[in-house]
Amino acid sequence: MTRHSKRGLVPLMAAMFAVALVLSGCSGSGAAAPSGGSAVNADAEPPTPPAGVASFEPIEAGSGEGLTVGFTQLTLAAAFPTALQAGMDDAAAEAGLNLITCDSKFDTAAALDCARQFKTQNVDGLVTFQADAAASPSICEEGAQVPVIAIDIVQDPCQKVFVGAANEYAGQLIGYHVGKYFADEFDCEYDAYVSLESTAVGAVNDARMDGTEDGFESVCGPIHDEKILDTGAGGQTDVAQRLFTDTLTALPGASKIVVVGINEDVILGALAAARAQDRTDDLYIGVQNLDPDNCAILTFDHWIGSAAYFPEKYALLIIPAIIKLIKGEEVPDEILVPHEFITKDTLLDYYPDYSC
Repeated sequence: MTRHSKRGLVPLMAAMFAVALVLSGCSGSGAAAPSGGSAVNADAEPPTPPAGVASFEPIEAGSGEGLTVGFTQLTLAAAFPTALQAGMDDAAAEAGLNLITCDSKFDTAAALDCARQFKTQNVDGLVTFQADAAASPSICEEGAQVPVIAIDIVQDPCQKVFVGAANEYAGQLIGYHVGKYFADEFDCEYDAYVSLESTAVGAVNDARMDGTEDGFESVCGPIHDEKILDTGAGGQTDVAQRLFTDTLTALPGASKIVVVGINEDVILGALAAARAQDRTDDLYIGVQNLDPDNCAILTFDHWIGSAAYFPEKYALLIIPAIIKLIKGEEVPDEILVPHEFITKDTLLDYYPDYSC
């Protein structure tokens, strides 16, 4: 299965989630190209941020006084949205804006109820972070007809502005730096490349994981012995652990396994599978979305680095944008997060309170 034919399966697999789970154990093997030697391009240029990447700027005090904004949260029971919520509360307070939060708890019906509630509360604007992109037309129709900002998941047709990850670039950052590590340490010699994915999230998976492959190949040449594992909707730890257990079993003697994933959860699953077989030293990991409290990853000897998304700072992009939209001012259609690649050597530069 080639990289491009794999992406061609996405629409069907997204529409047939149950089938996707059955197929998730399939592995895709790239062309049997040798690694190392002439394939190495250790001087490859790093990826460059795309247009639309913004910078985090302080909130203007009092800029949102008199305004009310409804905020549909993805869930308040996970690290990323919890960090996001803290930032939203602080930014709203600084702006003097009345922020009303409704937790959709990963549930489409609950997200619809949130939209209806906001309509009765006469909100001036909406910020929506809900998982079911296919349900966004009905949620838009039921909600207040006010400016809408979508976070990380497109909310057509009412979305005015998208704020979220630069997924392809975030993937390229991981792939490039993992490739550089392997070029410097092993002349790009490796036994297998395992990509832990989530086809159910569609375009996000494609952009992020294609970007990862592109970044790696820019340094180490065409990927060989690639194993693609579909870890379920959103990328789930237990599914990743089960599939990675089988993958490790099928790779006896492999001691240099590149492991990349769509999020931290699937990497945790891979590490759990490796611990059960006493093979953690065989894994070399690059991770999406750094959580400074995720000690299992950050203290792992072969953690090469993570792409940081800074959810605690998303509000510095969102709150000024929704205020401008409400006031009828111009705002770009797309505002992307300024990702950074963080390693053990730079972690404290970004998170000085890190204490694993």
